[in-house]
Amino acid sequence: MSHLYIHIPFCATKCPYCDFFSLATRKWHSSFAQAVLVEARLRSAEYNNPIRTVYFGGGTPSFPETSEIELMLSGIKKYFTISPEAEITLEANPDDISSEKLQAWLLMGINRLSIGVQSFSDNDLQYLGRRHNASKAKTAIEEAQKAGFNNISIDFIHGIPGSTLEIMMNNIEMAAEMRIQHLSMYSLTVEEGTALNKHILQGKSDNIVEDFQAEMYLKSCEKAEEMGFIQYEISNFCIPGFESVHNGSYWKGAPYIGLGPSAHSFDGKKRRWNNSDLIAYMKGAEKGKIPFDCEILSASDKYNEYLLTRLRLTEGISFREMEKQFGVAAVDEFRKNIEHHSNPEYFVLECNSLSLSRSGQLLSDGIIASLMKG
Repeated sequence: MSHLYIHIPFCATKCPYCDFFSLATRKWHSSFAQAVLVEARLRSAEYNNPIRTVYFGGGTPSFPETSEIELMLSGIKKYFTISPEAEITLEANPDDISSEKLQAWLLMGINRLSIGVQSFSDNDLQYLGRRHNASKAKTAIEEAQKAGFNNISIDFIHGIPGSTLEIMMNNIEMAAEMRIQHLSMYSLTVEEGTALNKHILQGKSDNIVEDFQAEMYLKSCEKAEEMGFIQYEISNFCIPGFESVHNGSYWKGAPYIGLGPSAHSFDGKKRRWNNSDLIAYMKGAEKGKIPFDCEILSASDKYNEYLLTRLRLTEGISFREMEKQFGVAAVDEFRKNIEHHSNPEYFVLECNSLSLSRSGQLLSDGIIASLMKG
């Protein structure tokens, strides 16, 4: 099975903390949709396996007209074999959600929503520069449920300056009370070049406090589990049976195709990424040649990516799987590195597997980097 990602590079406004490729414009939506279909046609021969998941990400996929999303989805089905049981996700902002759009999404086959709530606190939302308020977020979820969506994920951001542990605990409690199936919880990061970074440097916004973020992450994990969610990845929690199949494909090394500017693809040996330039993307589609870069993964690259993805999952690394992919010597060397690690409390070592402990998850980037091959 393969997986398909479509990057929708449009937003009503650009959030100050966001560093994903997106443009705050209502122009080019129709031309872009046509360009995606050209890329789908050009790349349809790359993957013969049925598509198990389709994911509309962005940007804000709920921002364009539903007719444009429908055009892309119906067109993609002409070029790829979509499994009848495919998980088809659309990212949505609360302020875009209406009963008309919800019905249209359901009719075209979208069966999972990922709603960018970020917080049920108006103060948090104001700091993040979001257009919706807490009331609108709750109403949007209720409307989606009433329309018939029974697989809903919501995003939360924790560690927001000026926020509190009580607010985050209330967020998680509200998610449970509203019978949400999936939570993605991320620490706020300040990326270079974003509006938020500039505001902090200019003294217009408070900066993040890492100790506060760490405390909030640990408490949030505990609270989510207390409310019935299971943690299956560092930042992702769900009611049993509602794991994100699409995101799981990334973490388990499955092949996937990315359509749209800045979208990435992976076939097991090669990684490619489209240029982050909407105009160049559409012009390339007109000429039948999408601009992209690529790299062939070396043996060390594959090993390092294996560590990077598998150790994000709470199930961690299976030594049998590692041996199958990289050989006995690689497993022996890896286990030796773990046994001599200066912080053994970061790991949960069992007979046939290794995963990160909760404290290890908190410092996962550095820990995983220390285990990689140079």
